[in-house]
Parts: sequence; C-alpha cells; structure tokens
Amino acid sequence: MKKHMKKHLHSALLAAIGTINLVAVSCGGTGDSALETTADASVESMSQDETTELLADIPEDAYYDGHTFNILITGNTENTWKKNDFFAEEENGEVLNDARFKRNLAVEDRLGITIETVENYGSAFGAGSGYLAFQTCVMAGDTSYDAGMIAGYDCATLACGGYLYDLNTLPYMDMTKPWWDHRVNEDLTINGKLYYTTGDISTADNDATNAILFSKQLITDFGLEDPYELVKSGKWTIDKMIEMGTGVAGDLNGDTKYDKNDRYAAIIWDDTIMGMVNATGSKCATIQPDGTLELTLYNDDVLSMFEKYTAFFDRTIAYHYQRTSYDITDPVNMFANNQALFFTQLLDLVTYFRDMQTDFGILPFPKLDEEQEGYHSTIGSWHSVFLAVPLVQEDAERTGIVLEALAAESYYTVTPAYYEKTLIGKYTRDEESADMIDIILSTRVYDLGWFYQIGEYNENIMDMFRQNKTDFTSMYDTYKNSALAKIEEINEAFANVN
Repeated sequence: MKKHMKKHLHSALLAAIGTINLVAVSCGGTGDSALETTADASVESMSQDETTELLADIPEDAYYDGHTFNILITGNTENTWKKNDFFAEEENGEVLNDARFKRNLAVEDRLGITIETVENYGSAFGAGSGYLAFQTCVMAGDTSYDAGMIAGYDCATLACGGYLYDLNTLPYMDMTKPWWDHRVNEDLTINGKLYYTTGDISTADNDATNAILFSKQLITDFGLEDPYELVKSGKWTIDKMIEMGTGVAGDLNGDTKYDKNDRYAAIIWDDTIMGMVNATGSKCATIQPDGTLELTLYNDDVLSMFEKYTAFFDRTIAYHYQRTSYDITDPVNMFANNQALFFTQLLDLVTYFRDMQTDFGILPFPKLDEEQEGYHSTIGSWHSVFLAVPLVQEDAERTGIVLEALAAESYYTVTPAYYEKTLIGKYTRDEESADMIDIILSTRVYDLGWFYQIGEYNENIMDMFRQNKTDFTSMYDTYKNSALAKIEEINEAFANVN
C-alpha cells in the first residue's frame, strides 16, 4: 500500500504528532506502508526538509491467521458524546471514517487479523463499565479483550489495582515513537510505569481538550482587541479576558431576569474551573523526579486564577448552562446568535457550529499573567479516554505488534484526516484558528490529581465555582489530609504492583 502526503504538513499536524521534527512522504515520492519494518528509525537525524517515512518496528513474519482483535470501547456519555476510534464498516465519503477504514484495512491485511469493537458506555467515576469489564476479565483469566479505550477515571483505578499491562514492557510498543503522545507519557508515568496512554491511534483525546470559542461579531460590535494577536503576543491573560467581557453582558429583553434570552460575557461549563487551574501551569498532583506523585494544588497562582475566574463570571456576567440543563442545545443556539462573547468548553464544541452563519474563532485558555511562560490546555477528565491493555493476555507480543501497527498507520492516515480536513478544513473559518489549535494541542496537560479524584478536589472546586465561592484556602485545608492519604496509597500501589 502506497502512502502519499504533503511534504510540509500544516503546523497543527506537526504539533499533534510529536515534539520532534518529522515529515511524511512528499507528494511526488513513494513509500511502503507504515506497517513494514525498518532497521533504523533514528528520528533524531530527521529534519523538515527530508522525505523520510517512519515505520513501525515489528517483525516481518508477524501474521495471525484471522485472529479477531477485540477492543473494548467505553467512556462517560453526555448528550452525543460517544467516541469510537476504531469503528468504520465501510468507506462512506466522510473523511475521518474513511481514514479509519483504510487504517484498519491496512493493519488487518498486513497482520492477518480482524479488528472488532465492543461498545459499553456509561458513567465512570473510577468504577464504571471499563473498570468492571477489565477487572472481571483479569480476575477470571479471561482474554476476551485484547485492548480497550477506557474512561480516564476508570484507567486510574485499574492501574492502581494492578489490572493493566505496563505499556513500557508490552513487546514492540515503542513509546518513544512520534505516534505516541510524549506529553501524556510524561504526565501519567508513576514509578516508571505507564498503564494507559494516547496518541495518533485516537482522536478522542483531541476532542476532549479544553478550548474557548469567541464571537467575531461581538469583538467588532464592542470594538475589542483582536484575540488572536493577544495570544500570539503572550498577552492573552485572565485579566484580559475579564476586561473584554466587561460591558458585553446585557438584559436584552428588559425583563430584569438573566436567562437564555440575554447576552453574556461567556457561556460557562462547570469543568472549566479545573482547566483554569491547570492554565496557570499548576496541577492538582504532579509526578516528581523520583517517580512518585505529590500534591501540588495549592499555590499563589492557583489562588489568584481561581478567585478571578470565579468572582467575575457570576450568573449575570456568564451563562452557567448546567445550572439550567445539561443539554447543550440552548447554549449552542445562544452562541450562534451572538449572545455570548466567549464559550468555554472542549475542542469538540467546534463541531456543533458547522452551519453557524456568524464567524467564530478558537482560543486556548488564558494565562494568569503576561510573565507566565506559555499556555496550558487541559484534557477534560470526565470526557477523556485512553488506550489500555488488560493484564491478562493470550498473546502479549501480538497485542503490542497490533497496537504499534495501528498507531503508526494512524500517524499517516487518521491524524492528517482529523486535522487537515475534519477539524481545520471543515469546521473552522480562518487560518488563525488553525494556529490556535496548534497551540492548544501542543500544550496539553494530563493531571493525575483529577483522574484519581485526589481529595475530591475536582468536585469540590466545581461546587465552589457553581456557588461563586472564592475561599479556596478553607476548602483546600478541609480535604488536605484525605488528599495526602490518597496520594500515599497510590504511590504504595505503584511501588508494589507488577
């Protein structure tokens, strides 16, 4: 199978597929499938001017005579949020579906397998459908599932319980390759062990990344600064966001009630308060140099960001839509009708506005101040899903080979389809938005403090935000002991699990 791609991919693709300089095969060149073996995949020597295709380092004789490779698909469902990164029965003209179909077919033909998915969605706070399915199989020695895309909360619980395979030890999975997300591998490795990850094999992680939409019409109507230039100059801060939102909110129908018929500085999703905490460069819990997890939530930057975001975006300035309904229909219609300057949620929100007549743009979450180095974009813990492998395997080598092959092939098929056509080409309206997506996806944060619900700080922070309470210190102190106990439990578990 031949792969032909542009020599110079859009920077969004480059940001997404790794921190190293690498390009794919040029339009005029030819190259073998990404699944074929290579003796030397030295990416350090590659530059953006070369036309080298990086290949999966798997055995040439790997072939499995019709084995059905079963992937469990789980996740927290909310409205239309169901993400299956592997289902594609046939080509139908939809670019992402067709890329997945071609990816699956290439791997199936090369390795003599059939890829099947088993969907089992449901709420997961650490003991959901993914956790129960994998736990049950491991305890019973059942090899029904080769791998799974599991909700983030469930992955954390499974890892701590010893039910997952350490991906660093799974044969033929090379986590240094650019089709694996190096940032997630850094953020989620405890005591040298990595039990779940993501990368080009999945697009659900992109959809679950925090982002802000803004109304270009309201920027013009209120004579506001260009948000794109603010981001590029490093001046996109929480103070600037507040400054721009001041004066935009208004009681449009004059009934003295603020509801879906009025205009707001922002439409707000509860979970964004966690994203704002991470936007400072802080985490609820952070991996230390010795490989252990440490509580790092409390500092001056977090206090300042929490107070500013919570105090300003109250119910007359911001539309907290979940306090009315978890149905996103009204807020989507409001934003499409220019009833909000900002909409803070996930990057997946962009897909709701394919038919929106009014132009909008995309921004990363703001910095705390101009002195802060860079932006930070959180993966929403509720919507996140990760690739995980149950500890009990019929053939661990086969599983590693299949997953490495899928990831490598996704690098050249699925990722370009997602970035170049589905997201940047199909939904966004301008080149600047594409640049913003570059920034968002290259600055992602994976916070184990949220995934492990340490001190239940995620829920406690959201509760404070919902009630416009800003006494962060009191809340933190109340749950600090339980948070520290949880972290000690996690560190001990990772030290002892094999």
